[in-house]
Amino acid sequence: MKLKSFQLILIVCMIFPSFPIEINSASDRVPVKVGYYDDGDYMSRNENGEYIGFNFEYLQEITKYTNWKYEIVDCKSWENAFEMLKSGEIDVLPSVYYTKERTKEMLFPTLPMCNIYTTLNVRVDDTRYDYEDFDSFQDMKVGIISNSKDAENFKEYCKTNDFEVQIISYKETDDLLRNLKNGNLDGVAITHLGRTSTFKSVAQFSPEPLYTVVSNKKLDLLSQLNSALNTLTLRNSSYETKLYNKYFSISTAQKPVFTKDEQEYIQQSGEISAVYDSTKAPLEYGDSKTGEFSGVVADLFKEITNNTGLKFRFISAKSYNEALQVSKDSSTSIVCGMENDYINNQKNNIRTTQYYLRAPVVLVSGEKENKIKKVAAVNGSLIGQNITEDGKLDRTIEYYNSPKECFEAVLKDKVDAVYVNTYIADYLLSNPRYEKFSVSTLTNYAEEISIGISDSADSRLFSILDKCIQYMSTEQMDRIILKNTIIQYDITWQDIIHQHPMAIIGGIIIIAAIIIILLSFLLLLKSKNNKRIESLLYRDSLTGIWNLNKFCKEAIKSLRNAESGSYVIVYLDIKQFRMINDTLGFSEGDEILCVLAKALQNTVSFEESCARVSADQFVMLLKYNSWDCLEERLFKIDTQLNDWVEKMRKTYQLILVFGIYIVNEVEKHDISLMLDLANYARRNTEITHKSCVVLYDMTMREEGLHQRNLTDRMQIALEHGEFVPYFQPKVDMNTNKLVGSEALVRWNYPDKGIISPGKFIPYFEKNGFVVEIDFYIYEEVCKLLKRWIDLGLNISPVSCNFSRIHFNNESFSETLIEIADYYKIPHKYLEIEVTESIFVENLNQILSHFNQLKESGFPISIDDFGSGYSSLGLLQQFSVDIIKLDRTFIQKGMHGSREQAVVRGVVNMAKELNMKVICEGVESIEQVIRLKEIGCYLAQGYFYAKPMPQDDFEQLLKNPALKIKSNV
Repeated sequence: MKLKSFQLILIVCMIFPSFPIEINSASDRVPVKVGYYDDGDYMSRNENGEYIGFNFEYLQEITKYTNWKYEIVDCKSWENAFEMLKSGEIDVLPSVYYTKERTKEMLFPTLPMCNIYTTLNVRVDDTRYDYEDFDSFQDMKVGIISNSKDAENFKEYCKTNDFEVQIISYKETDDLLRNLKNGNLDGVAITHLGRTSTFKSVAQFSPEPLYTVVSNKKLDLLSQLNSALNTLTLRNSSYETKLYNKYFSISTAQKPVFTKDEQEYIQQSGEISAVYDSTKAPLEYGDSKTGEFSGVVADLFKEITNNTGLKFRFISAKSYNEALQVSKDSSTSIVCGMENDYINNQKNNIRTTQYYLRAPVVLVSGEKENKIKKVAAVNGSLIGQNITEDGKLDRTIEYYNSPKECFEAVLKDKVDAVYVNTYIADYLLSNPRYEKFSVSTLTNYAEEISIGISDSADSRLFSILDKCIQYMSTEQMDRIILKNTIIQYDITWQDIIHQHPMAIIGGIIIIAAIIIILLSFLLLLKSKNNKRIESLLYRDSLTGIWNLNKFCKEAIKSLRNAESGSYVIVYLDIKQFRMINDTLGFSEGDEILCVLAKALQNTVSFEESCARVSADQFVMLLKYNSWDCLEERLFKIDTQLNDWVEKMRKTYQLILVFGIYIVNEVEKHDISLMLDLANYARRNTEITHKSCVVLYDMTMREEGLHQRNLTDRMQIALEHGEFVPYFQPKVDMNTNKLVGSEALVRWNYPDKGIISPGKFIPYFEKNGFVVEIDFYIYEEVCKLLKRWIDLGLNISPVSCNFSRIHFNNESFSETLIEIADYYKIPHKYLEIEVTESIFVENLNQILSHFNQLKESGFPISIDDFGSGYSSLGLLQQFSVDIIKLDRTFIQKGMHGSREQAVVRGVVNMAKELNMKVICEGVESIEQVIRLKEIGCYLAQGYFYAKPMPQDDFEQLLKNPALKIKSNV
């Protein structure tokens, strides 16, 4: 058969539908009474009341060769059916075992229906019994069908294998299986239950033929039955096998059961080496992308691994012959795909399992219609030789290493045809190279592919794998085959070129011409593109002047041979530029930036440069002669910009701030560093209302080094406990007794000693590290309070300072509460102290934290009260417990009666609001007298005590009667 496009689809599917037994047939047919009892896959009734199963399908086939018509008699049970046959109430009973005694009571035909065996079945979830584990079978409670051959076989099996069981008899199969299922029985001994069985077999024994027997009173029916069976066997010799497989082969629900020895081998085996022929796609091959073992056989081994737990190491061989050679290595136990041929097995010292795939063989011939004299076959395979010898064909076999090499030999007319199985043929014929090949199916030949196990391997391995193949259902294999045979041959460039040489050459010429034209066009555009790319890379898109990348590149060139001090880096921006953007819009801001960029461009000379960094920030590299000349140049830029403002009648004034760094020999090659230093000078400008020029000098350098040193040391210092709390007492001025204290941080620097907070806290406020410091000191205070409480000291509240940054954190209050509760400190002893500057923004968030802390019992105090924000307004909005008058407020308000009246008013208002007032910075007896006169009695300051370390403060707590004496 010639094929232009070949796709071979193998369909091995036997469909035997359920059918009703024809009770009402033609009048000339002989009526035959058939005994029926419910027996699972052997015979049963479907939901439509039709009789189905192995027995009835077999009987239906017999009617093709007899003139019988069946009348079904429901006997209820095997025992009843058997008795009714003997008495002549029924004529025929299917599926009966042969015994000498039964030949006296009924008639047996010459040919059996099939061969079947008895099984010992247990529940699937019952793990007490392993396969043929006779010790575990001892004392089992086993059900049987009374007076059955299975019962006799099982009793003999028990006797042979020396174990005893408790046997319970039942009349009906349904009864028997129901009692096993509900746990009344440990097992049942019965004829193999078939595909629908939901139990597992732990023993199989006594294989014997089953017969369709005839009543003694119907000798004529026996003669007709024998004639029908002979005809059926001659015309369809495989019918019984196919019917058996339909009803009694393994189903997907049934899994293999292993002996204890086999289970022990599985647990101890480790990785087992298995070799496969990588040339036999789609059956077995290495994946072209991953190199992994793939195909039908690979998926079969995955199922084996799932069912057993065995692990395999797969070895790729380049041919079937090479795979067989590898198997002779003592370390390789398995050949994954091997022809099931006893001669080959013997030659290679291999045992093969029952086959897992029966692949029909085809003869694939070339385009020319020659008489087939030379045929290619895969080296090591016997199929070609067997076909030639069986048919006595005048053909010679030439062997090649792979199926593809065989196909190539046909293509190149080295041989006339190739013998190959249909799966491999289908795969290779999907390659257009072989589209003109012809295919002939050899119906009498098939490759039976098995797993080969080396004779040197453990015998238990063979038994395990053989069981796995036995329990590999037809549905499982069909699914695996379907999954792998839909893949198509991977067509390579060589295949395409071979098939369409002229088209490929023409395509290459066209592509080459297009490439030449494109290259020519690209060369013409190159110069324009270079300019465009340079503009994108080095130009600011808004102002048109250089960007920072170009500036740095050109600055390095200019400074390469420059003398030290001959250039300055200028970093400038426009004060309050953001406000202009926000109020007047981005277009207004963009216009200002363009005017400023033009002014900068007009200022720089050939050896100088300028660029825009981002937003309103610009940089310049200028020649430097003197400070006066530099200031004059820069203020001219300011003048040009503000002249434009006046000319355009703008409603604002522009203030420029210039940060200057004079380039020296040491740092002239580090542009980034010099820009940072100039920017540092710009950022450290004091608040000003006019343009200014600020030089980065030694003071800034020292400040920068100091800040860098703080940055480098701060985390280490925190981890090493260098930050410590000092305590400044709070005193009742009437009694001079201690009423509380404030915890103040000090840095115990290893080389410098104690450093006051004024030298590091402002910087930590900027970089955010103050958050960690505040929590650290707070926790240290909690630890000390815990210690003092445990010592039984008379403690008083300790106030801890917290930066405004904390109040942006939603979990701030929860953190304070958690730390205090961890150390079991009553909240009333922890005063939360904040400065009034926190009230400038985010009042709702602050109020939320205050409320939560107040509800939890923490006292809250406002520090530096009167130093800034509208302090009196705060008292109306926030429920605080203590206000601490700022030291400057007290020092300035103690001289005149007007000033004292203001302080007195604050004190009186606080009292009316049930707030305490503490005066900070009390340093003289005069201040004490005046404060007491206006009704303020709590103080904190050097007049009474300086901040002191914890040991000194602890001494105060240990002597509660000790009065704080003034230091004056």
